[in-house]
Amino acid sequence: MVFVAVALGAWGLIRIGGNQGLWAKTIEVTVAFAEPHDIAPGTPVRIRGVEAGQVVAIEYPESDGPGAAVTLRLKLDSKYASRLFADASAQIYSNGLLGSKVIAIQPGDPNTGPLTTGQLAGKPTPDLAQAAARISEAADEAKQLIHDVRAGQGSLGKLVTDDKLYTELAGLATDARGMVKRADLAVTNVETKTQDVDKFVKDGRETLRSVRQGTDAVQKLPIIRGYVEDAAALMVRPDCRKEAVAYNTVDLFEANTAILTEGGQKHLQNVANWLKALPNAKSEVVIVALCDPARTDRTPVAAAELTKKQSEAVMEYLKVQKAFRLSWISSRKVTPLGLGQGPSPVVETKPMPPSWVQVLSFTPE
Repeated sequence: MVFVAVALGAWGLIRIGGNQGLWAKTIEVTVAFAEPHDIAPGTPVRIRGVEAGQVVAIEYPESDGPGAAVTLRLKLDSKYASRLFADASAQIYSNGLLGSKVIAIQPGDPNTGPLTTGQLAGKPTPDLAQAAARISEAADEAKQLIHDVRAGQGSLGKLVTDDKLYTELAGLATDARGMVKRADLAVTNVETKTQDVDKFVKDGRETLRSVRQGTDAVQKLPIIRGYVEDAAALMVRPDCRKEAVAYNTVDLFEANTAILTEGGQKHLQNVANWLKALPNAKSEVVIVALCDPARTDRTPVAAAELTKKQSEAVMEYLKVQKAFRLSWISSRKVTPLGLGQGPSPVVETKPMPPSWVQVLSFTPE
C-alpha cells in the first residue's frame, strides 16, 4: 500500500510538472508593458491561441521616469523557438467572462528573419472602458440626430419634413423619366443610322474588292505586267524553293547613290559565282532593294527611285558577269524591284540592316 501510494504521488507530480512545463525543454523571452494589470507568475501564454508557456517573473522598472515599463519574463516550449520572428509582438487579453488574463503572442512575418534578441514588442491592451465610452458618445450623437430630424432642424430634418422639397423631387423624377424616354428614342435613331452606316461600309468593301480584282486583272495583261511590279507576287512564292543573299547597302554603293564601289563589285562577283552554280534552269532571280524607313532626309518618292536604281545597278553588273546566262541563246529571268521605304511583304527571319539589297533565287518545286 505504501509503494502504491508513493507511485501514485510520483505519477501525479510528473503529470503536474508536465502540465507546468517543468520537464520540457523551454526558452525564455521578455516583453515590456507600461501597466500589465492582473498579470502574475503562472499567467498562461498562447501563440496564435495555442497554449505555449507561462509568465515566470515580473520585473519592476528601475526608475519611474518617462517610458518606464514593467518587464515580463515568459517561459515557452522550445518547439516554438523557430516560429518566432523579428517582428513578433505580445498583447494582454481578458479570457472568458471572469476576466482572467492571458498573454497572446503574434509570431510575426517570416520574411523579417528569426527572433534573435529574445525580446517581443509589447502592444497596448485594448481598453474596454474607452471603447464603451466611444460607443456611448456615438449613441448620444445618434439620439440628437433623430431629435433634430423629428423637429425639422438641420438639412436632414428639412429634407424629411419639407413637403415642398418632396414636390420638387417628384417633379425632378418625372423630368428624369421623360429625359430617359427621349434618350431611348435617340438611341433607337442612332442604331438605325448605324445600320445604314454598316450597309454603306459593306457596299464600300464590295466596291473596293471589285476594283482590286479589276486592278489585278489589268496587271496580268501582257503589255501592262512588264511595267507594274507586284512586290508580293515577286517575293512571296509558296510553290518555290527560296535562296537568298543579303548585303547592307553601304557595303555595295557609295552613300545615297546607286553607284557600285570596288568592295561592292567584289561582293557581287561572289553572287555571280553563286548564280552560275544554280543547277535548275527554271529558277528565277529577283533583286530587291529597300531604304531605311526611319530616315527623314529623303521623301518616299525619292526613296522609291533610289532603291529602283540600286536594284537595276546590281542586275546590270551581274549581267555583265554573265550570272544569268544559261546558254548562247537563253538566260534566267531576272526582275529588279525597288521597295522604297517599304514595307516589305516578307517577314525576315534573320536580323537585317536598316537599308539592304537582297538577291533572291526561286526554284519551282
